[in-house]
Amino acid sequence: MDYAALAVLALLVAASACWPLLRASSKRRKALKAQALQLPEHHRPRYRQSLAGDPLAFPLAMSSGYALCRGADLDAFLFPDPEEERIILAEAWGIFDDEDALQEIWSLLSHGHRSVWQQARDLVETGGTPLAQHRNALGKQARTSDEAREQLLSLRRLQRNERGVLELDFLAWDLSRAVMVARSAATCGYLDLRIAQDVALQAASYAQQTYGSWDEFVNAFDTARWFWRAQQDNALDDAHDAHRTEVLTGADGPFAQVDFAAPIPDSQLLLLEAAEQLGLPLRALEEDRDWQRALVAAARSRT
Repeated sequence: MDYAALAVLALLVAASACWPLLRASSKRRKALKAQALQLPEHHRPRYRQSLAGDPLAFPLAMSSGYALCRGADLDAFLFPDPEEERIILAEAWGIFDDEDALQEIWSLLSHGHRSVWQQARDLVETGGTPLAQHRNALGKQARTSDEAREQLLSLRRLQRNERGVLELDFLAWDLSRAVMVARSAATCGYLDLRIAQDVALQAASYAQQTYGSWDEFVNAFDTARWFWRAQQDNALDDAHDAHRTEVLTGADGPFAQVDFAAPIPDSQLLLLEAAEQLGLPLRALEEDRDWQRALVAAARSRT
């Protein structure tokens, strides 16, 4: 076979190897285009009236991404479909009653995902043999474990400090979800509305003490969500989240209606009262935050 024929054969082989990639790329572009047509309606802000002047405006705004994707009014505390909330709580959170809801909310407020991520961050910053051994162990487990694969991908993101995750305060992720779970549990009847709203004010106070603006809060939430979905990371998720944030921070979004520095009504810590009445033990690791130490001390004294 002459050199010209070999060159042609090489080109054909190379082209055949690229065809699956080209097909995948074409499918991805079509999917992105289709999603782009749906997102404006999916993320259309809806209000009964306005968040302005609402005593729950701050927690409603900080959990508004979840309401937006549910097609809910952004100034309504309860979500529109109780049955849907029961399904979400059961499948995504393992919540089936008031005790489950209270324990999950307490977990998110007291330590959440951020405590596990902080351990991984400490490991990366320490480096050396412990980090290498942990990576090797995860690499072996990742062959058969989705959880280990996700942990390995997250660890790599920390090592590369992608999107500044080594300096990020992940708290926004846990607090926003605590408000969402409280709203969801109240919608389907697992939590008394008064308790759920008090939890929302409690989380809002912690957010206001931690961040200086909605921009800081939103950046922390978006980056933490991206970090959390390490295994599912793809262009469709990125496009969805970017559009959601654009809507929430836009002129018609909730953050434009709520002053981040405005006074928030005090929480009565009704979560602890409810846990005490049910005899639930509340355990937590102390963090280096004043409100965290006060919360843990209050829980110890009452439960």
